[in-house]
Amino acid sequence: MHASVFLLSILILCSSFLGTCHGMTPSEEFLAVGDNSLASDDESDAIEYYEKGIAALTEGDSLATALSLYTNLGTAFSSLANEKAAIGSYRNAILLHSDVIENDGSNVPKEATDIAAQAAFFLGMSHEALGNPKKAVDAYAFASSLDEYHWSSLANLGSVFYDSLKQPAEAIEAYNKAYAILTQREVEPTDPPHDPTYILSELQYRIGLAITHSDGRKCAMQDDPDTPVDCKQVATHAFSLATKFNPENENAKHMLAAITADATVKRASNTYVTALFDEYAHNFEHSLVDELGYNGFERLRRAFDRAFGGRENTPVFQLVIDAGCGTGLVGEQFRNVSHHLVGVDLSEAIIVEAQRVRPSLYDETRVGDVTDVFREMKPVSLIIAADSYIYFGDLVPLFQSMEEGLSDGGFVAFTLENVSEEDAKSLAETTPDWRWQLTPSGRFAHRKEYVESVAKHHSLDIFHYEPLVDFRYENGVGVQGHIFVLQKQQKDL
Repeated sequence: MHASVFLLSILILCSSFLGTCHGMTPSEEFLAVGDNSLASDDESDAIEYYEKGIAALTEGDSLATALSLYTNLGTAFSSLANEKAAIGSYRNAILLHSDVIENDGSNVPKEATDIAAQAAFFLGMSHEALGNPKKAVDAYAFASSLDEYHWSSLANLGSVFYDSLKQPAEAIEAYNKAYAILTQREVEPTDPPHDPTYILSELQYRIGLAITHSDGRKCAMQDDPDTPVDCKQVATHAFSLATKFNPENENAKHMLAAITADATVKRASNTYVTALFDEYAHNFEHSLVDELGYNGFERLRRAFDRAFGGRENTPVFQLVIDAGCGTGLVGEQFRNVSHHLVGVDLSEAIIVEAQRVRPSLYDETRVGDVTDVFREMKPVSLIIAADSYIYFGDLVPLFQSMEEGLSDGGFVAFTLENVSEEDAKSLAETTPDWRWQLTPSGRFAHRKEYVESVAKHHSLDIFHYEPLVDFRYENGVGVQGHIFVLQKQQKDL
C-alpha cells in the first residue's frame, strides 16, 4: 500500500527556462526547473538540475529548498530504478534536517520537517525495493515520528511487519494508527487518499489478516482493552468493517466467510484468487516451498506413479492440463509423461513468473478459469492439480467440467486439504455428513467421502487414494490433506 509519489518543491511559479524566475536564488531556479522535468518524466534532466541546485546552495537558501532538492533528486533516481542512489539522496535530506534540529531546533519551520518526513517515507520505499525490510521499518517509523499525521508511512510500516518480517502484532499496531489518522476529523492527514473508503477497507482487511495469524495472543477491542475477546471475533469485526467500507473488496468478503465458517460460500471468487496470486506471484515459490514447507507437488507425482505400479509403468499422456499451474511446480513433475503440457491459471502475473523461472516447461499457457478450459480443450488425457482445487468448496461444478473435458478413460490427479484430526472428531459429533469447510486460511477442506460421492455421480472412478499428511505448515502446524487419482469411465460400445 504505497502512496503515490509527488513533488516536494516550494510553491513557485516560473518558466521552464533558467533565469526567468525573478526574485529567486539560483538553487530555487534549479529546483523549479528540475520539478518541471520530473513532472514530464524527464528524469535525467531532473537529476542534472537538482544536482546543480544542490551545488549552488548558499546560506541565503531556505532549509525547505535544500531538503526539496535532495528529496526530489532521490525521487528522480528512484524513478530510474536506481534505488541505491535514491537512498543516498533521501539520507542527505534527513541528515541535513537533523543537523539543523540539533543546532537550532526551535526555528525549524514545519514545512521543512514535513519534507524531511516525506524523505524518510521515500527512503523506506527504496529500502523495500532493495529487499531491506528492517531498514524500511526504521525509515517508516522515523517518518511517522516527524509527522504524526503521515498515515501512509504507518500503512507501509504495517505491511513490512506483516508481509516481510512476519510480526503480526506490530503490523496490527501500525495499521490501527494509520486507520485512526484517516478517521479523525481534527486535522487533515498528510497527503490524504483520493478515495479514503478504499484505503480504510484495505487497512481493516489487513488488520483482520494479521489477527488471524497471531496464534496464542489474546485480543481485546480498543474501546474496552481490559476485557479479553476471542480473536476470531475481533478478526470478524475487522473483515466486516472492510466490506462495509468497500463492498467490492473480494478479499475481505472471502476471509469474512472463512472465519465465520459460512457454508453458503461454494468457491473462492475468481477475483479473490486472481488478486491473491497476482500479489503473490514473484515470491510465490519461495514462500510456499521454503517458508511453508510445501511438498504436495512432489508427493502427487509419487502417488501417481504408485497408482500405476511404479514409475516405469506410468504411461505418457497426449494432452495434459496443469490446472492452477502457479509457477510450474507440479507441471515440472509431470513433464516427462506429457506429450503436450498446458499451464492454466487465473493469474496472468503468475503465468508470467512461470515462464520466467521455467521458460521451456509448458507447450502452451492460458489465463482463465479451469472449468472453462477443460471444456474448450476436450478431449483431455490427464488433468493435474496440486493445491489448486482447495479454492473450490462445492466440487460439483468442477467435477462436471472435468467429466465433460476428459477423454473416455482419461485421468485426473489432484490434492485437497482435510480438516485437522481434532476438527474431524468435532465435526463427526456435530455434523457427521459435512462436505466441506471454509477454513480461516481462506482455503477449503473436504471430507473424503464427499469427494468420492461427487466423483461417482460424474463417471469418475477412484483409481488411487492416499492421505496427505503434513504436506505444508501453517503457523508451525502440519496441514492434512488427500491425494486422489480418478479415471473417467469408458463408454460402452
